[in-house]
Amino acid sequence: MSDNTRSRLASLAVRLVIAGLAIAILAILISRFGLADQRMGFFGAAGGLLVVTVGALLGLIGVIRGLFGSAGLGQSALAAIAGVAILAMPVGNALGGGSLPVIHDITTDLDNPPKFVSVVALRGDGSNSLDRSRPADLADLQRDAYPNLQTLIVADDIATVFAAALEEANAQGWDIADADEPENGEPGRIEATDTTLLFGFKDDVVIRIADDGPERTLVDMRSVSRVGESDLGKNAERIETYIAGLDVRLGG
Repeated sequence: MSDNTRSRLASLAVRLVIAGLAIAILAILISRFGLADQRMGFFGAAGGLLVVTVGALLGLIGVIRGLFGSAGLGQSALAAIAGVAILAMPVGNALGGGSLPVIHDITTDLDNPPKFVSVVALRGDGSNSLDRSRPADLADLQRDAYPNLQTLIVADDIATVFAAALEEANAQGWDIADADEPENGEPGRIEATDTTLLFGFKDDVVIRIADDGPERTLVDMRSVSRVGESDLGKNAERIETYIAGLDVRLGG
């Protein structure tokens, strides 16, 4: 192989990394601003990252050849380093989520999960079901993966807890769909939608605030992805963040 050919290989590697990054960014922007279905944006970004991967591999080959005196070492090194830097975060997230179960409906109360009411009409026909029937061992999978997700028990009256729960939901930046105050012994209910930063995926949450005797209130939460079989731990993370914030807001 001539030096000219090897130099073209290095140039191709750089171009592939740049093109792949551009494709991924464009797919994310199209998805985020609602110009295409979020799933299409996700797969478009994945395709762009695949192109980056090819460019990085070609760059690595060029670096190895360059160490033996071939032309294009600088360009090859640039493609390899840039490709690895671009891929580091998505690959890390994918590997981290690989050990988690393929589920997308998470709750603090596995025996009696809070029920959605107002957001049902917002989810659309293509959204995941809310009946928690799939997979059949959903409760066991969640229990094994997130054993620390539990009901928050608060030593305070239900009205105070409901007000704090609504404040914390707003503080999370969610779009509040309903805030049904507790009345006549019935639990309070807050429903909201959280839109993810990159692709604009919408996940729905419902928070139940129930009276459990004098100065004792129970707070349960459920978070469900509208699309996708696996949430890569996002719903559990959302619940943990919210419960921790509410606990602080109520004085720990």
